[in-house]
Amino acid sequence: MKWPGLWYVSGLASVGDVSVKARISLLLGVVQIVEVVLNGMVLICIVASYFVLAGFSASFSSGGGFGNNYYSPFEGTELEQVRQLDQKYTVLRAPLIYGGVAVSLGLGVLTIGVLLQGAKSLTVLPGKWLLTEAAFSLLAAVGYCAGIAVYLHVALQINSTDTCKTRERLYARRGLTWMNCQLAGTDGAAATFACLLVIMYGASVVLALRSYREQKHYKGSQEQPRSYRDAPEYLWSGTL
Repeated sequence: MKWPGLWYVSGLASVGDVSVKARISLLLGVVQIVEVVLNGMVLICIVASYFVLAGFSASFSSGGGFGNNYYSPFEGTELEQVRQLDQKYTVLRAPLIYGGVAVSLGLGVLTIGVLLQGAKSLTVLPGKWLLTEAAFSLLAAVGYCAGIAVYLHVALQINSTDTCKTRERLYARRGLTWMNCQLAGTDGAAATFACLLVIMYGASVVLALRSYREQKHYKGSQEQPRSYRDAPEYLWSGTL
């Protein structure tokens, strides 16, 4: 009569293990969805920062310039000077937008792939995949840490150039003090969302490793009833 009791207890343990794995898997999926959204926010902030800081040159088209628009604070040689400075400044910031878009878009797409691949039950999901998922999240967190430092350093270096300072003075003459050489709000927002991503990817590492541990524990608990069931059959076969 003891063996059915053991099977019943082990069955309860298995149900408990399944519920724990389900909660961890759900939480990991939610965190990864947040990561995708934050990658999109970083991408939007980087692109917005490029166009906002491009100045009046962003509105130049092949059909005309600011001299033909409804309003332009610049005209004549001053307009041409501002145009040249804007173009030089956007060239200086080009590596920031290309690098930022590549990192945020690339990691966003990879995170979506990881999310879809990991949307399976932990009972059928390979343990190696969970370790791969943890390694990916760790590399993403480290990559964003390095990316934040490089992005802010390069942005501040660009803002300290003569091109930026001369451009700032020209815009200030017309009362456009918002076009200055301080760190832009969009750059700060991109860095803030990137910091949140570091936290989220760090949480993904912990949850992926926890899922791997729970999976191993569940598989071990599934093998125990088998050993309990095999033991009586061996004893009865011996007596016969």
